Amino acid sequence: MNLIQQKLKEIGSDWELLVILAKRDISVRYKQTILGLSWAIVKPVATMLVFLFAYKQVAKIQDISGYPIQLVIFSGILFWNYFANSLQAISNSILVNSNLISKVYFPRLIICFSSIAVSLVDFLVGLAVYLILALSLHQDISGYIFLLPVALFITSLFALGFGLIFASFSVKYRDVQQIIPLIVQYGFFATPIVYTTKQLSEKSWFLWYNILNPLAGMVEMFRACLISQYDLLTAQNLSISVLASVLVFILGIIIFDKREDSFVDYL
Repeated sequence: MNLIQQKLKEIGSDWELLVILAKRDISVRYKQTILGLSWAIVKPVATMLVFLFAYKQVAKIQDISGYPIQLVIFSGILFWNYFANSLQAISNSILVNSNLISKVYFPRLIICFSSIAVSLVDFLVGLAVYLILALSLHQDISGYIFLLPVALFITSLFALGFGLIFASFSVKYRDVQQIIPLIVQYGFFATPIVYTTKQLSEKSWFLWYNILNPLAGMVEMFRACLISQYDLLTAQNLSISVLASVLVFILGIIIFDKREDSFVDYL
């Protein structure tokens, strides 16, 4: 725990650099784009429309586990886009900023932490779209929406932990970069993004599913914070997700710290 406190203290002491890098990433992301922040709206909405067509027109499914299909799908996509984009940004952050790292010393973790900024901005824009969608469907917003920052924090810890692990090894082993898109692609379907855990809860292997994929509990946590009277988040799901996020984050910090000194040799 002393290592975690030390690293977080280093980041806190250089918070101004963290803000500068975050602003730079946001500026670069939308610079010279015609739609700008609108891309944060287009992508999740387009994905939702594709699945709505598949569910309603092809499979003739009108709701998911008794909840409005539009809200279940869009809230899942909103969660997944934040996690997946954060994971990819963190994993690639050291290589993307190789010139900066090789020229001047500063806590390398700052680069990884600042890379979440773009994903956070996209999430906030998508959240506004979700609220408009819910109101247009005459659906109430969950009374637990004030806990959404907590769900976001837990997800961020998980993304940071895995992202730091991938970032640590991708500097020397560039093959690691090829693994991340596969995780994002297959993880989308392995996690209840366009379906719910209710459809899996009666399976004998459901507990192991939650242990092996803590993201299942996290996405249900997001839905509980957004969809009114959503009751599919269980204490078991929640505890597994929180524990996994903390453990993965700590492991990521430890691995990153051990490999940090060798970054310059391979950049």
